[in-house]
Amino acid sequence: MQHAAKSQPEVAMRNPIQCNQCSMQSICVPAGLVSSDVELLDKSSREPHVYNKRAMVYSPDQPMHSLFAIKSGSVKCYTIDSEGKQQITSFHLAGDIIGMESIAKGAAVTYCEALETSMLCEIKLSRLFAQNFNGVDKNLLQLLSKRIGQRNVHYLNVVNTTAEQRVASFLIAMGDHLHEHGFSRQEFRLPMTRTDIANYLGLAVETVSRIFTSFKNQGLIATQQSILTIKNLQALQKIAA
Repeated sequence: MQHAAKSQPEVAMRNPIQCNQCSMQSICVPAGLVSSDVELLDKSSREPHVYNKRAMVYSPDQPMHSLFAIKSGSVKCYTIDSEGKQQITSFHLAGDIIGMESIAKGAAVTYCEALETSMLCEIKLSRLFAQNFNGVDKNLLQLLSKRIGQRNVHYLNVVNTTAEQRVASFLIAMGDHLHEHGFSRQEFRLPMTRTDIANYLGLAVETVSRIFTSFKNQGLIATQQSILTIKNLQALQKIAA
């Protein structure tokens, strides 16, 4: 029976950066606030945390009235069925907001585990909304809409595409996400294991490993430890189409 990873202590931040100093503020829920509002937000609504690798950010039914902006690092969200099997529902990287699926229930509905040492900024919703900042509602709705669209695309891919298409689409999506937040689209670190990728894509680990080897032999990608380089993006996009 497979159990959730044991939570490790959260690491204390000695010198937490302020919102107006944060490179990720443009993707955060309060994006678009005037500078004076950002200063107010620092004092009342946000709280930075650093989590060690494999530390649990939250788990099902844990009371939760906050969102988390990932400033650095990455996490995976997953459920565990009655037989103890883990099913990964999403990966999230720097620039993502997590915890939105918990708003209606007021409690977490999945496990969320750090894939590496990660810095997350907790955004306390009650304090945020109490201050009536302009643009917060609109930004939150946009984030929810985008997340629903991403989930729909993923589920359709799992049902309707081949194993090669799924892996190619996954690598392209990783690159696109990082490029959106100012990082390289064609060279990046994959923080998740092949086992996690296989779980997320609904494939066997052996299948994912075989496809990675095939893509490398075709000159589409190169790997060095956890660093992946997309050498032929056009060809990869053709496979994913």
